[in-house]
Amino acid sequence: MIEETSFIERIFQNRVLTHVLFWLSTLIIFPIYGMGFGMPILAGIIIKGFFLPIQIVATYYLVYYQIPTFLYAKKYALFFLSFFLSVLVFCVLGHLFNDFFITPRLSGYAHSPHTFLEVLKNPFGAVGFHAQDIYPTVFIATGIKFIKQRIEEKTELDILVKEKAKAEINLLKAQINPKILSKTLHQLHVLTKEKSDAAPEVVIKLSEILDYMLYQCNSPKVLINNEIELIQNYLDLEKLRFGEQINIVFFHDLANQSAEIAPLLLVSLVETAFLKKGEYLPTDAKVEIILQEKEGHLAFKILTNLANETTINIEDFKKQLTLLYPNQYELKIETKGVTCVLDLTLNLMPAIL
Repeated sequence: MIEETSFIERIFQNRVLTHVLFWLSTLIIFPIYGMGFGMPILAGIIIKGFFLPIQIVATYYLVYYQIPTFLYAKKYALFFLSFFLSVLVFCVLGHLFNDFFITPRLSGYAHSPHTFLEVLKNPFGAVGFHAQDIYPTVFIATGIKFIKQRIEEKTELDILVKEKAKAEINLLKAQINPKILSKTLHQLHVLTKEKSDAAPEVVIKLSEILDYMLYQCNSPKVLINNEIELIQNYLDLEKLRFGEQINIVFFHDLANQSAEIAPLLLVSLVETAFLKKGEYLPTDAKVEIILQEKEGHLAFKILTNLANETTINIEDFKKQLTLLYPNQYELKIETKGVTCVLDLTLNLMPAIL
């Protein structure tokens, strides 16, 4: 769906029109401002009308040549020398314009113009008289340009940061999915060789997991209820894998049934709590998972005696959390006796992608 832009937005997106409107606004504002000091509005229009071309040239020369060529290149001495000389030139022009074009057109003003040579001989006098007529507008225009440029740079940087974060998250998802799927496929292979009656159920669970991963979790956020269903399917597969040798408990309570979370986040933590291929299954093996949500905050705890702090690798999971919920989570992992506890608290509201 294409977003419609407002009339004002379309104006600001048109660079030429924006510049024209700015200079027209200065042409209007100066006479109005001068009226507050008793200057006739016609006099203000005449003065501004003749100084405006000088201000425009001075502004564009500063913004598009002097600053990029010298200041951005860190040639500070050349910048200040160039700026100083340009001030002399534009103020001399202003003095000439004032003596030969502006003052003769203003009734009630004494008119005793200097000659062309007299003006050239005293450029610093021209600066003293006319810098205040030319450069306030130049500096205002330059300031607006800098602010606009910084806003555009920040916007571009924000877009790049979000795109980078999104790419990293997609990469992490691509790493997580094969872990779960390869384990399930291995389990299915073993059951098929043994001609187990559990094989069809594994196929069904696997198809549900695949359908969710491939087609239902492509949005930045999904319902937590959908993630709960995914976790339950994964736990069912682990129950089929270990049978009666392991006790798996999954308790969940959502105060808000429409609460959302970044997809595939929690199941990747669940996956770390189970044995990997070839690892030893302890006596009284158990995995207990508690998920609670209230007022936009999630508490997710896993208690397992199948792993410990040294065997659990949650670096990828931490990367996901940092990208999706920066400064909005707390993750603890500790061992209490033979039980390892993974404790996550998460503010669900500020997901950025």
